[in-house]
Amino acid sequence: MADLAFVNGTWSPIGDARVSIEDRGFQFGDGIYEVVAAYHGKPFLLDRHLARLKRSAEAIRLELDFSVLSLDSIVLDGLRRSDLGDTMVYLQITRGVAPRSHVIPPGLIPTVVLTFRPLPRIPDNLRRFGLKARTVIDDRWDRCFIKAITLLPNVLAKNEALQRGYDEAIYITESGEVRECPSANVFIVKDGALRLPPRDQTILHGVTQSVILECAESIGAPCNEEPCDLDLLRSADEVFLSSTISEVLGITSVDDRPIGRGLVGPVTRRLHDAFIAKTRSS
Repeated sequence: MADLAFVNGTWSPIGDARVSIEDRGFQFGDGIYEVVAAYHGKPFLLDRHLARLKRSAEAIRLELDFSVLSLDSIVLDGLRRSDLGDTMVYLQITRGVAPRSHVIPPGLIPTVVLTFRPLPRIPDNLRRFGLKARTVIDDRWDRCFIKAITLLPNVLAKNEALQRGYDEAIYITESGEVRECPSANVFIVKDGALRLPPRDQTILHGVTQSVILECAESIGAPCNEEPCDLDLLRSADEVFLSSTISEVLGITSVDDRPIGRGLVGPVTRRLHDAFIAKTRSS
């Protein structure tokens, strides 16, 4: 069992993998990515991740023949080679290598990178007691539905939250409309119903988010996609985030104010149980 990398057809240990310094991903952040969880060596919802990757490619006008790339086959091969069991698969595609210029030259060959590492585990205390979050003004670009590798604002927001003693940040607009976390979607629970910000171009359309909506239906929890403001967030009965790595993770305080009773709530726990059941049946 070993961490493993795939770069343009070549397999190697991650420490030996190399990409050109003239790659447009390095020079401009000109690329897209996905993170896929594999449970017991089987990728979870790989088709949905690849569909979103394709949408991201189309949104940045990155021409790719996905049938030729055969990313699904590469993922399965990497899982077999690495033999890590529960695995985090990272896929990144950039526009390719060229001398630095804002003008995109024709005929570039995209750089395709995949890495395979053990799936990170959320500490038990965070699962049990939930996260402390702070709200921050959303200063990112307006096309967050693209899963682009240009994540510096997200990195800064997350790390500032950690430095201030919080576990997570939640983006809001200047007018107080709730968006998402730097690397996760946000759900609000009020009177037994789920509410989530509209899945327009301003937030990432989460794969795990889509599964949570299915889980909500299975447990009989209504779900409404509608604008959510800061007052609703702070007065919620429960708040939780969803992502490939975090799965379903409760948020028990926002801006130093407890959410509900300040505990991970029953709807959050039921949804996490339903999500885990789906991963085991995949």
